[in-house]
Amino acid sequence: MSILVNDISSYTSDAEEELKNIRSSFSDHVKLAGKDTYRPRIVFFDFFGNKSFGIVSRPYNDHTDYVSSIAEMMYSYTSLDSNSCVLVLDSYLTKNNQNIGNCLYCYFISNKHAHVVTLPYNYTDTGDVVWDDSQDKSESIDLDDHEGINQQMVELLYAFSHVESPPFKMNELLSYYSSMGYQFRSFKDLGINYIDYSQTQ
Repeated sequence: MSILVNDISSYTSDAEEELKNIRSSFSDHVKLAGKDTYRPRIVFFDFFGNKSFGIVSRPYNDHTDYVSSIAEMMYSYTSLDSNSCVLVLDSYLTKNNQNIGNCLYCYFISNKHAHVVTLPYNYTDTGDVVWDDSQDKSESIDLDDHEGINQQMVELLYAFSHVESPPFKMNELLSYYSSMGYQFRSFKDLGINYIDYSQTQ
């Protein structure tokens, strides 16, 4: 894990702990609710690399809606004046266009750098997640050199992490998120008042 930690240490103040959190939260979710209910999630980090805000995608209907939900979550990047973020997606390892296993893709993004960390896993007969640490991988990515990495996702994350001015205020986003079924939490006091539509439905 040390290579992974070194690669992503510029994004978060405690890279090793963040990878542990990503693994444990996925394992716990699968155990409690099943793999099919896991949705994309993003954690944003401030200038010091500390967690500021986390959000889990709303339900989506198809691939286009799936990508739209990630874009909507990424609006928070500039609205929070984030220094970096990590997007976690449950996906498949592929070889010669064939699925050969399961993995989490963790896209670590900042204004200056981007890495994708691949965390392969398997299931036991009881449905537990078993991590295949020996196959963990980290790759530096950019718009021109990301063989095997989803082109659409790289471009989306680049675009939304390089917006010069926030398209929405954070209180507007929080009201929107609550009305659309996103799950979110702040890791520090954001000092933001918003209309929580989830309480009125």
